[in-house]
Amino acid sequence: MTEAERLFAEHARSFAPATRLLPRSERGRIARLYAVCRTLDDLADRDGSQAAVRRLARIETELRGGAAMADPLVVEANKLFAGRLESLATLAELTAGVLRDTNTVQLQDEADLIDYAWHVAGTVGLLFCDLYGIRGPEARSRAASLGIAMQLTNIVRDVGEDARAGRRYLPGTWLRASAAELAASSTVDRAQVRSAVYRALEMAERYYSHGLSGLPELPLRVRVTVAVAAALYRAIGRQLRGCGDIAIDRRVHLPLFTKVLVVFRALPALVRPFGAAVAE
Repeated sequence: MTEAERLFAEHARSFAPATRLLPRSERGRIARLYAVCRTLDDLADRDGSQAAVRRLARIETELRGGAAMADPLVVEANKLFAGRLESLATLAELTAGVLRDTNTVQLQDEADLIDYAWHVAGTVGLLFCDLYGIRGPEARSRAASLGIAMQLTNIVRDVGEDARAGRRYLPGTWLRASAAELAASSTVDRAQVRSAVYRALEMAERYYSHGLSGLPELPLRVRVTVAVAAALYRAIGRQLRGCGDIAIDRRVHLPLFTKVLVVFRALPALVRPFGAAVAE
């Protein structure tokens, strides 16, 4: 197992199992993409040091063609995408997004939330398209929507964890509490948290519907992989409906039985025609 595959198997617990139907070479490419994105995220989220911030800034500059490709991550990205400037520019946008996480994050409104989600996850949908040579603008738009939907799920899942790291991704127009107030969960208005989580989930559902309707553009085995991974993410969000404030206290996980059920329920989405809405 390569280092990229090890990272993928260890950390992508909703997505990695869904890739087992793919040939080894395709799993390897997806694992390499995941490793690049994960490394960027870890530099901002897990490290966050000034050295990490400087490295992220250099990576963004190199990806935009403003300096020679010297960073190992940029070299790997260049190999993965065969030097395609469009793909490297998209990865630069992702890098700019994760750089925001190196500061105190207090998103202001819905537009700010979607802008953030596009930078850190919608871009990943576009990069996934690039791996498979998908160029159609509508298909790429749907892939970006799916990335945004999954990021919105991550945000509602990690409200408490993010707050303890000094970040509040739920918009201030929805939730007056600061990250510090959310971290002190005993004093926060939990009803307001539930309302904000519900609004984020409603938004996520619209993006899931748009994103999943583009599945037929993907090769069949990849289509299965994406459908299963998205269904598992979506189920996490649905588990938080009506009780979203529990995300302040703990991270929600799906039991194994629920995961199996979700996978079987996801399969009918694979036969819908391109552009059809995905059922709620």
